[in-house]
Amino acid sequence: MTKLTCLLCAPLLLAGFAAHAAPPEPPALADLAAKVMPAVVSIASTDPVNATPDDTLGGSGSADHPTMDTTPAAGTVLPPPRAEEALGSGFIFDPAGYVLTNNHVIDGASSITVTMQDGTILPATLVGRDKAADLAVLKIDAGHKLPFVTFGNSGKLQVGDWVLAIGNPFGLPGSTSAGIVSALNRNINEGTYDDFIQTDAAINRGNSGGPLFDLQGQVIGVDSAIYSPSGGSIGIGFAIPSAMAMPVAYELKNTGNMTRGWLGVSTQEVTPAIQNLLGLPDTAGALVGGVAADGPATGKLQPGDVLVSLGGVPVTDPRALLIRTAEIPAGQSTVAQFWQDGTKRQTTLTLTVPPAQTADTLPSAHVPPPPVDVTSLGLTVAAKPTQAGVSITAVAGNGPAAQAGIVAGDVIEEVSGQTVATATALQSQLQTLRTGDTKVATLLVSGDVADGSDPGPRWVPVPIP
Repeated sequence: MTKLTCLLCAPLLLAGFAAHAAPPEPPALADLAAKVMPAVVSIASTDPVNATPDDTLGGSGSADHPTMDTTPAAGTVLPPPRAEEALGSGFIFDPAGYVLTNNHVIDGASSITVTMQDGTILPATLVGRDKAADLAVLKIDAGHKLPFVTFGNSGKLQVGDWVLAIGNPFGLPGSTSAGIVSALNRNINEGTYDDFIQTDAAINRGNSGGPLFDLQGQVIGVDSAIYSPSGGSIGIGFAIPSAMAMPVAYELKNTGNMTRGWLGVSTQEVTPAIQNLLGLPDTAGALVGGVAADGPATGKLQPGDVLVSLGGVPVTDPRALLIRTAEIPAGQSTVAQFWQDGTKRQTTLTLTVPPAQTADTLPSAHVPPPPVDVTSLGLTVAAKPTQAGVSITAVAGNGPAAQAGIVAGDVIEEVSGQTVATATALQSQLQTLRTGDTKVATLLVSGDVADGSDPGPRWVPVPIP
């Protein structure tokens, strides 16, 4: 009887489960689309291309440029250079006629036109571009104020939020698609400041530069790229977040160029070893390795500080700090929160223009004293210290220092928070660590890393045998 009862109840249980598990219906988007559509435009840019033998003789043609044989006969006039036309999207963010789009939509163009939703075609001029962020601002003159849309806060987005994409895919203006935020902070290795919103809303060729809206009708992204083996949408599209697009758009509108601010610090990740050394609650943040002289952070930050917030935006790692700094134009002030000596502090930093690079000065010729062996770390250092610390002259191939990524030419500036003034002081500090409970020396090292780049001072934990 018990088995029969369970079998009879099963459909009811399944029905109840299905009722509770039914997904919510997608939001109604018709009113939203109608509201923002007038501010979305189509962009056509023309780039003159001089004909080459590969262009005119054979080759694989396309729908835009079919293959033809244009070999001139005797006495005929050569045809003028053909023009490449790029189609893209954009949106009006200022009623005076300022349009934001991708830089790659208009790059190299000799003429640009903007087509409104009502079919009006207007010539456009390039106000400014930011190649690093792949953004450009155009200006059109309609003789009256134009419908426009405003930017939203991409920092409030969450994975699963609904979004709406409108653009000009394949030359089909006003095409609208909806989807969700699939991921945030995507780095697709297309540029220095990659921090894309990933969405499954259909984005195709021609959508570049078009807006990605939230359900309030605010622009929270600029559609810029897709991942597609076929050239069409497979549900993996990428948009530049408004946190980057908005300041760039207004800086280009006001000044014609984007000059990013400079903090004047070098940073690195907070490893568990460094977390324990500094007594931090977690490994979130960007560890300050060095502070530039006379920079924005001089007298306010110091090596060993850990930046955890800039302008109210959390800093989870050095790349997050790079992205956040890139969103702030030079000359603006922002509030930074950081850990220093076990206490969470706050200061205001005014970002400046990065200083011009200067040529390195050549050292004077002299005969250096013999190097000093530091066998516990598997390296030797110069007997004469530099201004920053002691210079490493050689590293044993299988020693602790080599395994930690330290190379000859690096400079040891600190050991576990203590300044290194001489080779003798370095040996004394290591001996103190060996006799204590700490079996790891956390070195502040400056110089090239394994890939040949110089990220500035960095903290390197090295075990002491």
